[in-house]
Amino acid sequence: MDNQVPAVLAQLLTPAEQEQVEWAAAVAGRPVDDFVRDAVLAAAADPLLAALDQAADRVAGVRDFSETAGHGYAAA
Repeated sequence: MDNQVPAVLAQLLTPAEQEQVEWAAAVAGRPVDDFVRDAVLAAAADPLLAALDQAADRVAGVRDFSETAGHGYAAA
């Protein structure tokens, strides 16, 4: 079982973070490559990210009523 952090990931992580990933993979009984791949894909599929993206789209689509006459609010 490969228990070393992949080279590309080693460039992004501190030595302590690399040890943490290696330890977590060992506890899970998985090779580090598989463990990291699964973690990355799970994070990318996180429903919170989709919800944040939808919220951002809604906010971007909201019309700015501050300059519309008759909106009932005093202009700033």
